[in-house]
Amino acid sequence: MSPASSPSPGGPLARFLRSDVAGSWVLVLAVGVALAWSNGPWWSSSYDTLWLHPVHVGGRAFQDFTTVRDWVNGGLMAVFFLVVGLEIGRERRHGDLADTRTAVVPVAGALGGMAGAGLVYAAVAHGGPGSSGWGIPMATDIAFALGALALLGRRVPPGLRVVLLTLAVADDIGSVVVLAVFYSSRTAVAPLVAAVAVVLVLVALRRFTGASTAVVLVGGVVVWVLLAAGGVEPALAGVVAGLLVPGVRRIAGDAGPTVDPAARLEQRVAPWSAFVVLPLFAVANAGITFHTGIFGPPGATAVFVGVALARVVGKLAGITLACLLVVRLGLGRLPDGVRWRHLAGGAAVAGIGFTVPLLIAELAFVHDPPLVAAAELGLFAGSAVAFAVGAAVLVWAGPGPAAAGGTGPGDEPRIPW
Repeated sequence: MSPASSPSPGGPLARFLRSDVAGSWVLVLAVGVALAWSNGPWWSSSYDTLWLHPVHVGGRAFQDFTTVRDWVNGGLMAVFFLVVGLEIGRERRHGDLADTRTAVVPVAGALGGMAGAGLVYAAVAHGGPGSSGWGIPMATDIAFALGALALLGRRVPPGLRVVLLTLAVADDIGSVVVLAVFYSSRTAVAPLVAAVAVVLVLVALRRFTGASTAVVLVGGVVVWVLLAAGGVEPALAGVVAGLLVPGVRRIAGDAGPTVDPAARLEQRVAPWSAFVVLPLFAVANAGITFHTGIFGPPGATAVFVGVALARVVGKLAGITLACLLVVRLGLGRLPDGVRWRHLAGGAAVAGIGFTVPLLIAELAFVHDPPLVAAAELGLFAGSAVAFAVGAAVLVWAGPGPAAAGGTGPGDEPRIPW
């Protein structure tokens, strides 16, 4: 985080960061509610009754939105992704991501994490009934990963949050591409081409006419509808809108006062995202049911082990090695204050994931529900272990050198652990 964006003790950003930490505890509580609700002795059936309740709105364009859970994940979560886009845009303008070499690192890490997770799963489940599920462990849940970092407080250098945020967005985009190409049978080209065209128009308007926040948000809604019609995760339209909302500008020429529409919108929307959208998301998706006999069906054990190992080992190794490669080749650098031990802890935390992986599991094993159950348990176990490993590494690593008054790793020619 650059000095210009550092939080003052009583400023808006400081209040936002405090609400972010509080929001992470609300997210943990929501996960506990989901698990207790879905595994209760007599009330567990109401969990699926509510979240899988049929909802049919909007005709063919929204044919993938068939349940209450679908509307939470694809609709309400667009608000969270809007906040993510706004934060990345802020960092891109005057934060760590303003340096292109710094921005390259998390993108490379996302590709490495996806590859590492897929390869570990394929090695475990190769040749078995669950071999088609190699795409399940690839995606990271941004909400849970950032919540995990927030729980660790000052042990996490500010730059690491930026890295994980960008990595998780790139990871989500890559996982959606994998989902659309390898697992979806409903991808429609025309709406997706139209969505790209709308984004290009918004980019041109922002560049040449200084499009207002309202124009960008309306365009984001159009992109959301087109992505839904195209069979691609529509909530990602929120990231697009957040990135395109204009930043600091002057009201009346060079001498006029400045306004920051992006910062203003972030301050207004972030609390709703943290305290309403994310808890609903967690309750709707974290209700994994535990039952005996889950490892009985053929291939179930391999799916469970493959998913869990991929979330812990594949993500950690893939992200760390990919980032190390681009830095050693001189193509990228770590943000100030972030050491390699911090990046390794963040890479482990990136192993947390439920939503997109569960969607891929349902498509990969559409004719074999017991393997879906094994994948669910593997995702839960792997995510829990990934958080424990990441937390242990970050607690051991301590605050970055910038927090302690030292220099950042980007100024050092060697690889400091």
